[in-house]
Amino acid sequence: MINKDRVEEIYQKIKDKLKGFEGKIVAIDIDSGDYFIGNDALEAYENGIKKHPGKEFFFKRVGAKYTYVVGAF
Repeated sequence: MINKDRVEEIYQKIKDKLKGFEGKIVAIDIDSGDYFIGNDALEAYENGIKKHPGKEFFFKRVGAKYTYVVGAF
């Protein structure tokens, strides 16, 4: 299970490095703190598993509060 506090801690450490990538997706490995950027979640994940195969990643849209919204509007 992913620890949301750990994710937020890592994101706060790397958010300055993500400037210029607004709108892209970042995949974060919470064990190592490594992160991988892609145009979408699949690309970010594929970049991540090259270095950390078999790991779980947390996904966040750079510069946004939410990555996805699901439901009726």
